Amino acid sequence: MALTCSILALLIGCEHAPGWLDTSSWFGKSNVDQNAAYAHPGFGKGPLAPPQPAPVSAVQATPLPVPQSTVNHAAPAVAATTPAVPAPASAAKTKVAILLPLTGKSAALGQAMLNAAQQAVFDSADTRFELMPRDTGTTDAGAEAAARDAIASGAQLLIGPLFGANVPAVHAIAQTSGINMLTLSTDTSLAAPGVYVMGFAPGAQVERVVTFAISHGLRHFAALLPKNAYGTLVGAAFQEAVTSHGGVLVSIEAYDPTKHDSAGPIQRLASKRDQIDALFLPEGGSDLSQIAGQLVSTGFDNHRIRLIGTGLWDVPDLARQSNFLISGWYAASDPSARRNFISGYNATYSGEPPRLATLAYDATAMAAVLSKRGAPFDTAELTNPNGFAGLDGIFRLTPQGLVERGLAINEVTPEGAHVVDAAPTTFAGN
Repeated sequence: MALTCSILALLIGCEHAPGWLDTSSWFGKSNVDQNAAYAHPGFGKGPLAPPQPAPVSAVQATPLPVPQSTVNHAAPAVAATTPAVPAPASAAKTKVAILLPLTGKSAALGQAMLNAAQQAVFDSADTRFELMPRDTGTTDAGAEAAARDAIASGAQLLIGPLFGANVPAVHAIAQTSGINMLTLSTDTSLAAPGVYVMGFAPGAQVERVVTFAISHGLRHFAALLPKNAYGTLVGAAFQEAVTSHGGVLVSIEAYDPTKHDSAGPIQRLASKRDQIDALFLPEGGSDLSQIAGQLVSTGFDNHRIRLIGTGLWDVPDLARQSNFLISGWYAASDPSARRNFISGYNATYSGEPPRLATLAYDATAMAAVLSKRGAPFDTAELTNPNGFAGLDGIFRLTPQGLVERGLAINEVTPEGAHVVDAAPTTFAGN
């Protein structure tokens, strides 16, 4: 079946042609007992069966700067009867490995991200490009073994691993081999020259939404933070953003999400609610729903106080969790950019892709675009100041290993996310 083209391209140009997928090493020995922050519990239920271990040729796609409104994606991977198609003898292969948990507790998430990466191959790559999936398992040793095997097989770039805990072990191997990494983690503390953190860094999201709120007349801010690493990170970013842009911190309360003890902190916030213009809730899933209900019961009114959040709010049908969240603002990519990808993925795999899937797509498509240009995966190419435009909007990598993204301000509505302040479309001037 016909495939839409990738919307990831260098801002200075784009090409589209057939590509390759190598599935020569799928399974490891360990289980994965971690979950990424954006792995919504409703996504990726049940492992998706991996394709048979044979290279496949991608289907040629029509070059377009953005997806068409109607999409018809290909069937998943390949059937067992699909023969391997050899690359032309004269074409030098570009080999890129993607390191994901393909077995164990997080296998469904890993497989869904591999599906997305494979879609990027179909959409963006030519016949010289080969994607090599490797299973990281649950341990550093498993991730290490996956990286060693990938490099021994000729990988020129590593995409992954997914979980931050595995990054240092893989980095040591990649660094020794002189190979760069596009890790899919959100842990910016792991960023370093040669280790590019592709995940959705929450600090930039906080800065964007607080700045927007202040520009729209909100001055007095409060926050309810989870007592965990994520809460500490976004709490520091929140305080910095509010104070540096002329806002006033009314109150910051914290709760232990493992004990569901938010009632006390919410009561303390309620005693100051008449002083609050905007309430920061960096939470997601069932915890956010529970907190929303408690806020309503203690007299908070979302018509008087603006709720603001992080990318954890960037999930379908958030308003259905609680009407109280309607009119809330959060910073994330423009959802329209990935709408066709989600539709096509759902049609192909009969399920919604996890929010993290676009990371695997964009990282793979970026590698494919660079490969077609004959560009090496070196610092100069990966950190092109013009950046890239993908399913999650424009982004660029810094020499220090961080990712800068163009973020939109989204408002929660009963019909879904509505963009109230568009994301930038270029890094010009920055």
